[in-house]
Amino acid sequence: MRLSQRQVVLALLMMMVLGVIITFIYQLFIPITPLTMIGTIIGMIVLVGLLLAYWWGWEPARYITVISITLLIGFSTDGVYLRDQFTITAFLVPVLALIVAGPTWILSCSLGLLGVLVVRSGGQGVYVDPMAIFIYLMIISGTILAWIVTNTARRDAEDNAAEAHQALGRIEVLSHEATERARELATQNDQQRQLLDLVSTLETPTVSLAEGVLLAPVIGHLDSRRANDLTRRLLAEVGAQHAKLVILDIAGVPMVDTAVSQSLLRAIQAVRLLGCEVMITGISASVATTMTQLGIDMTGVRTARTPQEVI
Repeated sequence: MRLSQRQVVLALLMMMVLGVIITFIYQLFIPITPLTMIGTIIGMIVLVGLLLAYWWGWEPARYITVISITLLIGFSTDGVYLRDQFTITAFLVPVLALIVAGPTWILSCSLGLLGVLVVRSGGQGVYVDPMAIFIYLMIISGTILAWIVTNTARRDAEDNAAEAHQALGRIEVLSHEATERARELATQNDQQRQLLDLVSTLETPTVSLAEGVLLAPVIGHLDSRRANDLTRRLLAEVGAQHAKLVILDIAGVPMVDTAVSQSLLRAIQAVRLLGCEVMITGISASVATTMTQLGIDMTGVRTARTPQEVI
């Protein structure tokens, strides 16, 4: 449960008003001096007025409350509590100042109360006793230290909350930047994928030379990816156009190794399964020499020098 200082002060004023009312009722049934009764009545009126004033937003009311309680205790203390016994109501002043004001008010009001009691007692009695004064000052010092510790903890909590808020803001900014970056990367990936598809289409095109005849020129190095794309495109085009013959022109392939040859043979076998013949054209002298040295078996594969010869 979190309470603001205003709520605490209001609750304190209400308790003090209630306490004064109960005290007034109690004093009606016991023998007391007229001065004490007058002090109680004045205190009740003042506290009710301060409660209403603070309720309506008058901030100085809390400081006037501390002053009023100090004066009320100082001038209403009478009897044995003026010279023989230290009144416990004197400890109410530093506690009240701790709640509604600060260390300066704690010290000044507590010492002010002590001064009033010393003057009223004629400089004699318990309020000039060194031990009593020492204990009272120790209590005042402890109250001030409690305020300092509490205020330091409150400021640390506020600083931590501010740092946490700033960190949250930075995290939100980083999260937004990461989201934007991910969106940009996704867009770039889509564009790259489209470019790869375009490159795949351009690097292994299929051209219809005549009815049922397709030309598939292969240019550049033929790796496993291009070989798979070549097979896939050839199968798709053969099936779509009901081709009877595919001319696979490798004049643009600079060199052939075992992997390239095996890729070509697998593509040829796949196309043949669709009932379409395949002819390889454009085999250069260097490529033919390499294939012979590698012992690549081209049995059953029809070849020609150029696509024009096939047509």
